[in-house]
Amino acid sequence: MALTTEDSGKISYDKYVTEIDVQYIVKKYCNDSNYAMLDHYSVKTASTKMLGFLSDYLKITIYTKNSKTEAKETIQCFLKCISKVNKAKEAMVRDLNLLSKEVIFYSDVKNKLYSPAIKPWSPRFITSIKDAIVLENLNARGYKVRDKLVAFEENHTLQVLKTLAAFHAASIIFEERNSKKLQNTYRLNDEFDILSTVGAYEKCDPWFVQCMDGALQAIKNHSKYYKNEKCIKSIEEKWQTVWESALHLSNYSTKHRNVICHRDLWNNNILFHYADDDGRDVPDDCLLVDFQAFKSQPPAGDVMCFLYCNLDQNYRNENLSKFLNYYYSELQNNLTSHGLSADLLSINEFLESCEEQRLWGLIVSACLLPLTWIDDQITTTVFTDTVHFDNILFKDRASFILKMMESNNIYKQKVLTIFEEIIETYCLN
Repeated sequence: MALTTEDSGKISYDKYVTEIDVQYIVKKYCNDSNYAMLDHYSVKTASTKMLGFLSDYLKITIYTKNSKTEAKETIQCFLKCISKVNKAKEAMVRDLNLLSKEVIFYSDVKNKLYSPAIKPWSPRFITSIKDAIVLENLNARGYKVRDKLVAFEENHTLQVLKTLAAFHAASIIFEERNSKKLQNTYRLNDEFDILSTVGAYEKCDPWFVQCMDGALQAIKNHSKYYKNEKCIKSIEEKWQTVWESALHLSNYSTKHRNVICHRDLWNNNILFHYADDDGRDVPDDCLLVDFQAFKSQPPAGDVMCFLYCNLDQNYRNENLSKFLNYYYSELQNNLTSHGLSADLLSINEFLESCEEQRLWGLIVSACLLPLTWIDDQITTTVFTDTVHFDNILFKDRASFILKMMESNNIYKQKVLTIFEEIIETYCLN
């Protein structure tokens, strides 16, 4: 059997996936022992752009045949792998157990949440191999990522909120069914300790500290307050407390209903499918990927995280009520279609939680936007280099942000808008 690649000589793909791995993938994908692989498979990088920050991404095409019926099938999969070319990325993923956590999500947690009556909210999990997760290739089904430099408008926003509502409802439905079966209150956190892990969102974690300090240095050098000593002093006094308050919001709530949340809802973790409408591509579905940050949290945490990471400030504020009510309506539809009471999460409780989780949404956006709202060529050049990656993420993010602001005014205004919203809402109010 032969391996073919489209970029042979640049990457040694057998570091990621072996022939034995491919045979195992076929077995898991087809769930039929009669399928045998044909004489070749092909592997290539998933994109010339950097799809995410912490992993290497591949696509594999495998040509199979049923030994009994002679039926042929072409299998297309997506591999998310621990980096073999960037030691800093590899170290972070291993130190935080991010890949193993995501394997648990797909192989165990997601299976428990499955309900045929709920719309799919993530790709099909095929299997895991050494240092990699194997998923269906969503591109082969017509799903794709949007341009990360274009803010979401209504159609895309509603599709994401619909998918989030389905994802969150799955937790509530599963818990209510188990509570009824056990005749006692059941919560997913009682079964899965992993739902309490914090990842990099921890006050002493170097990644979070660099997010916080980098934002403060940008404010002191470039915000509209930088010449106002009184304001800067007030901001400095409150800055750390405000950021750490957001971390408390991301914990399991004793006040509001919790669900399993995604917590990393930036542009590249959301893939859309499109339908043709008079020559226009209109989104008709979306799926979420990259569940390595999942955790129990009030559902408003995900909703506000998504809205603050992907919508322009003015558009988000003008349409916030409409979007929150749409999400809530979709959530209730999922619950009532399973015979559950809409009162399990009242509209007033949800809106109150959204107001509390606003800070979480802002802080996540302030962490991610300075690294994601960057041209693909710059992103690939800077973040594929081990030394640069390590320095920007864990040692000196401020210098990177300041340099970007000084060279790109659009970036400067985009990032400062989030930083200044934190100031005006939580520091100077």
